Amino acid sequence: MVRVKNILSWLDEYAPFRFAAGWDRCGLQVGDPMSVVERVLVALDPVLETLREAEQLDCQCLVTHHPLFLKPLDDLRIDRFPGASIARAVRSGIHLIAVHTSLDVARGGTNDTLAEMLSLGSPQPLEADPLLRQNAQYSGLGCIGLLPRSVPLRDLAEEVRRVSRGVRIRVVGDPFRPVQRVGLCTGSGGSLVELAAREGVDVYITGDIKYHEAQRAVEEGIALIDMGHFASERIIVAPVAEYLRSRAVSEHVELEVLIARREEDPFWIL
Repeated sequence: MVRVKNILSWLDEYAPFRFAAGWDRCGLQVGDPMSVVERVLVALDPVLETLREAEQLDCQCLVTHHPLFLKPLDDLRIDRFPGASIARAVRSGIHLIAVHTSLDVARGGTNDTLAEMLSLGSPQPLEADPLLRQNAQYSGLGCIGLLPRSVPLRDLAEEVRRVSRGVRIRVVGDPFRPVQRVGLCTGSGGSLVELAAREGVDVYITGDIKYHEAQRAVEEGIALIDMGHFASERIIVAPVAEYLRSRAVSEHVELEVLIARREEDPFWIL
């Protein structure tokens, strides 16, 4: 028998909640730790469409990367976000767990996964907490690594698009400039452009790049690949699901773990 508290414990071993940023909210956001769970849905976002999918698949637990809410609620209005989602989860008996910034910096988390997909060698954190750096489970924020060989920026951009399953990406820099030293940060990593430049990367990969951050990269002499927030973090859903399956097997308990199929990037390009 698996309870919500067991899933919380397994996730805490994978990406310790103590690694989370001070402003973040990881862990059980809605639900009862003692409730029994037979089926789990893993997704990037706890949006209404994902909750509907969890209902239709008869899942009692929804594990997402992004939290449903980050700040204390002033009220619980069920006619608007996030109260509507909380009410729906409670009515449907779906327990909501978020593994956010703790997963970003954990070994095998979002950044490690993207670095592995791009075959980056000699990976090092872009930024690391000195108090956590000696922890074997801690990988740090972002990553810097080397491609197996120098390639034109355009070729790397095509590879990023391939691993993110054809998502449209934005690129800053000469498409034919050679790049090999790569920095990356999944999610919204625009604030780290200057740090990436100081670390001597040829190209920095992230999501949610703003205009002035792009101009700063040009001034700093580095290229940028903006693969979008959704695409850069959706890559962690399958590894988290596989981890939960493996833990259930190792604990000799029955647990079906499914991957959300309906969620999609809210942006579309005309």
